[in-house]
Amino acid sequence: MPKIEARRFAHNAMGTFFEAVIASDDPTYAGQAARAAFAEIDRLEGLFSRFDIRSEIARINRLKPAQSLPIGVETFECLTQAEQIREETGGAFDANRRAWENRDEAEVGEDGKPEPPPPAFSLEETSDGYRFQRLDGEDGPLLLELDLGAIGKGFALDQALEVLSDWDVGNVLLHGGTSTALAAGTAPDRGDDKPGWPVGVGGGWPCLGVPREIVLEDRALSGSGTEVKGQHILDPRTGKPARGHVAAWAVHPLASISDALSTAFMVMGTEEVEAFCQANPDVWALAVIDYGKCRAFNPDAV
Repeated sequence: MPKIEARRFAHNAMGTFFEAVIASDDPTYAGQAARAAFAEIDRLEGLFSRFDIRSEIARINRLKPAQSLPIGVETFECLTQAEQIREETGGAFDANRRAWENRDEAEVGEDGKPEPPPPAFSLEETSDGYRFQRLDGEDGPLLLELDLGAIGKGFALDQALEVLSDWDVGNVLLHGGTSTALAAGTAPDRGDDKPGWPVGVGGGWPCLGVPREIVLEDRALSGSGTEVKGQHILDPRTGKPARGHVAAWAVHPLASISDALSTAFMVMGTEEVEAFCQANPDVWALAVIDYGKCRAFNPDAV
């Protein structure tokens, strides 16, 4: 009888590499399913890449104020999720990479924090499909340049998992560039009493009292940090390098949301992350404040 094993398949896309680890007793079928999932990721890259002049995001970025453009359901859904996180994090996440420009004199709210820039676009579902509208501000054109780099890979993982589900692949671990992992079902060597896929968390940061490994089952884990690229994440509310945390991780049922939240948690202060997790009990978060100083929230969410 063929043995169920973890079959690994890798693919380059979106400027990084993706991997599918499929628990299967049929390596040929598992490989065919993985290729179908990777084809979906490639298709989404063709829609989301701001460097490809044919993509929907590149076409959006060429719009002039007050112009609109019909878009596909995938771009609509990804941007809708990005706007959801922008609103829920008070602008700590923003897919508009130019939203922070000219923010030297940003207004400060009653809480003492800079007010996030206004949205530069709107999304509409019509009887004919979906439409993107670039907005024109009261005091002049609002700057717009969309970049889905902090949510697009996670969204692609979610869609790839749907493809694998159509192939009846129920036990799989996906990851994109090791920064986001998405798991369904159970790893082949876990046994019926230990569902899920174990993944490492915390990177090289010493975090006493925080598990170095968590088990994902139908959930996603994303991480962001300064170890590799330094302070490369900007605070959309100020346009300056993020000062909230030196590293952050987030767990959510959707990889797109965990991807965006790990970036937002780099920007947000520790108290802001705590308040967000209190309002969203399905989100687990780990924030590295400094070397040896970490805080984790919603331990029951993993």
